[in-house]
Amino acid sequence: MDYFTLCVTFISLLLGIAYPILIQITSEDKYSSEAILDLFETSNRKRFFTINLIISLVLVLLVYLKFPPLFSFNVEWMDYLFNNSAKILLLIFSVLLIINFFRLINLIQTFYRTTRLIDFLGKQRKKVIEKNDFTSFEGMSDILFWSIQNQNLKVARKVSGYFYELFQEYRENWDKEQDKKNEGLIYPDLFYGVVYNTIEQSVKADKNSFKFLEARTSGLTWLLGEFRCPKISERTYVWMWRNIVLAIENNRLDLVFMHWSSAHQYFQMNLEYLTPEYDNSSRELIVTNQKLIDERANERELFLEFHYALGGLLLYKNKIKFIKKLFSYTTSQPADYYLLPIHMNQVFHMFFKFFDPNERHFPWITTKYYFPDLDGVGAQGVIKNWICQYIGILFIRQFNIHAYYTYQVPTENPILPTTTSEKRHWLDNISYFKEIIKTKVNDKELMKILNFKIDSQYLDKINNIEQEIKNDFDYAERTAVPLDEKVELYFNTVKQLLPPTFESLELINNNSKEPEKTETEVLNIVGQTNLTEKGSFTDNGIAHLNFHSFLPETTNRRIKENLSSIFYVKSNEHYYVTQEDAFKSLDNLKIKSDKHIIILFGIMNFSYYINNLNIQGLSEKDYKGIKIIHFPVSVRNVGTSLFVLKKKHLPWIGFNEIPDEHINLYELKLLNDKYKLYSTVSDLNTNNELREAIIKEGKDKDTDLEKYVYQGINFRTTLRFSKKLKLVRIQIKGYFDNGRTVNSLSDIKKF
Repeated sequence: MDYFTLCVTFISLLLGIAYPILIQITSEDKYSSEAILDLFETSNRKRFFTINLIISLVLVLLVYLKFPPLFSFNVEWMDYLFNNSAKILLLIFSVLLIINFFRLINLIQTFYRTTRLIDFLGKQRKKVIEKNDFTSFEGMSDILFWSIQNQNLKVARKVSGYFYELFQEYRENWDKEQDKKNEGLIYPDLFYGVVYNTIEQSVKADKNSFKFLEARTSGLTWLLGEFRCPKISERTYVWMWRNIVLAIENNRLDLVFMHWSSAHQYFQMNLEYLTPEYDNSSRELIVTNQKLIDERANERELFLEFHYALGGLLLYKNKIKFIKKLFSYTTSQPADYYLLPIHMNQVFHMFFKFFDPNERHFPWITTKYYFPDLDGVGAQGVIKNWICQYIGILFIRQFNIHAYYTYQVPTENPILPTTTSEKRHWLDNISYFKEIIKTKVNDKELMKILNFKIDSQYLDKINNIEQEIKNDFDYAERTAVPLDEKVELYFNTVKQLLPPTFESLELINNNSKEPEKTETEVLNIVGQTNLTEKGSFTDNGIAHLNFHSFLPETTNRRIKENLSSIFYVKSNEHYYVTQEDAFKSLDNLKIKSDKHIIILFGIMNFSYYINNLNIQGLSEKDYKGIKIIHFPVSVRNVGTSLFVLKKKHLPWIGFNEIPDEHINLYELKLLNDKYKLYSTVSDLNTNNELREAIIKEGKDKDTDLEKYVYQGINFRTTLRFSKKLKLVRIQIKGYFDNGRTVNSLSDIKKF
């Protein structure tokens, strides 16, 4: 047998042995894992064997066909090598094929033997951490699930160790400096998925010998670690909640208890309060680690918030006896209950955090703390209600715990909030908390199961706290000081709106010398005042829309309306005409541009008169040379009216100073000297003199004035008319005006 026949025999033999084995491996998916099959298919050993086999087959074909050499080197040894190159290469690749075959067999044995496969996948851990290549991770996950389904304790322990080390290594490699948004450690989704699916497989298994695995999944070891753990991210909390719901839905309260005990220890070891560190080089007392202290306080609150929500879920599922078990869990003596409130501050803080009608803290609580079988818009309120009911139970629990230290006072009234908005939030919603407590106290079965004392101290306490909240808010309303920025915004609005209106009055001002007072009649336009709740100018938790513009806009409009009323009162002649006759009436008056002026009040569509009614000589500024001054605002009686008078009879307008005693009493501030425009926002809690003056007037007997501000826009504008004034008013009939008789043109006499 020559070497060619030998090589062909070996190649044929290896091909006949290897490929059935390869086909068997890919068809018999022992672990139901695509990831493991992918790892085998893409392994270097399998790839090298396949390539080696193909090259060997090609070389067999070349040797068999005996192609003549294409050229000669004219060197004996080189020609020999070149002429026999195919045979030499065939021999070399046949040897390599044998070597790669044994390497392939070794790989096949690795994938057939679970423990060797675990070691093989474990060596690829760096790819998971450094390159985000999760193929080996997915393969190891499938092996873990297979071991649970087949109750293979040995394999499960080995794989569990792999995941323990992988989670730990991922935490150690997490760089806080790169967490710019301070979100905390966020694992890849596959990491969260393996924890959830492991719990899912555990609760479905017929037998359960995997306590060590449950401790690492439900017991939070994989997700949170044990010591010096990074900040828990929002994403991790979401998956922790999913794990809890999964356990409760499958009636595995032992897993929930395992979570509670691990969380208890985690809070104790990893979320303890930080001690302030001070800068001794400065004269002032500066805490150098204040940022870290605040971050830790926030982490503690989020962790406790999660477990208050868990209590609400257990109450929703009517697991009262299990709640009692959690209430009694401690690992120290004297007892410490880290996941339960120590004092009333925590109880009330969490209640008002969850019960928030404005949805500040939990705009979509269903995405964070969803309850099974609850969905739709109404789920939001139902979830919050159950959590608040659990907090109501925690309120009652405060009276039933033993204080081991003198500084522990579980039933001491909570510290009330400092901001007016929070005070109002407490005041508005304390009655709801009171009803919850009353309901729970009257639930005798619940009180018995939880071993709570049955007496009236609970309701007496909540009534006492409610009254304290009311008194505190009442005091806060009285003593609240108007905010400078809000007062300034109001003053700026006055300065923006009122001066242009006064400036428009100058258009009708008589610039000639004012006659003696006995020859004139005076009419006044004055400002407006209002008693306004102080909350409009303070931060009391209620959004006061247009607090800064309501009075200025009202006053601005009132000035224009009063002006139209004054001209209405002073008119000597009155005509009521149709739109078609409006300007014809002016023609009948025989007025002249050098002597007369037209003052228009109300809305007028000049383009309609010019284009549709073909009024000749009309523009927005004059009619046939006679000047028109237009004020778009008028009172109802005036409507759209044309007032005609002589220019010499225009009013003399004066902007008069306000007496000093009024300025002092009302705490007026000068906003415009030209028009003597003043305004005020006077706190009636501190302005005793003004408050007493208002009380004497008797207009606001039932108003607690100390909770109000006196808001005013003050000016004294006079219009002095000549007693010889002749003022003709031509009122134009509106489109919807019916029932009134209009004047004919013949009724209108010469001015």
